[in-house]
Amino acid sequence: MYCRNCGNDVNEKAVACPKCGCNPNSEKKFCPNCGVGTNENQVICTKCGVSLEKQALSFDMSSLQKFDVNSFTKNKASIAALVALLSCFLPWVKINMFVMVQSLNFFDMTKIAEVAPNSILYSFILYLFPLSLIGFIASDYVPQISKYKNYFSIASVAIMAYTLLGMYLAMHPSTPEVPEGSEQMGQMMNGMMAQAQEAAKNMITIGFGFYVCLLATIASFVFYRMKK
Repeated sequence: MYCRNCGNDVNEKAVACPKCGCNPNSEKKFCPNCGVGTNENQVICTKCGVSLEKQALSFDMSSLQKFDVNSFTKNKASIAALVALLSCFLPWVKINMFVMVQSLNFFDMTKIAEVAPNSILYSFILYLFPLSLIGFIASDYVPQISKYKNYFSIASVAIMAYTLLGMYLAMHPSTPEVPEGSEQMGQMMNGMMAQAQEAAKNMITIGFGFYVCLLATIASFVFYRMKK
């Protein structure tokens, strides 16, 4: 391609022209396809006919890798990531409230805040987990995102650790500070918090779906590192 500021021939992946130092697409002085001079009002190049308008984000379907079942089944990291993704629909947590038992999968985890006010689990962070797993699997077939595969792998482990911490805090409420000199009140508060912590442990129990996802996520990370 050609720099639209000075007309110099530049690499398509260049972030700046080595001749003028500008973003190759920042101006409208030259055609990016053939390098002929243009003006700001032109919509196509009069020499090669290429559109001079800024192109919207495009996706080249021809660049996609064909899905091969045999190669996929040999990819332990991707299989583990797929298991982790599917386990998001399994019971992660069971909330026992009196005679009612409610099972929550991964996508319902934010409901823990209803019984655990100190919950740190937020949906906008949690939903990055399945997206990171999908990105990790898809990166083998979509060249445009293949360079981010390592980040997808790290993100899935990090968000799983965040979820584990959030679940631990929900099951172990913190003890409020007691003013100095209030020993009797302190003993009473400690007794109340001990009861609250015991109630929280009995109220919130971890489901098998969480353990499946945890092991699969760790396995995916380890297999990917071993393959590298």
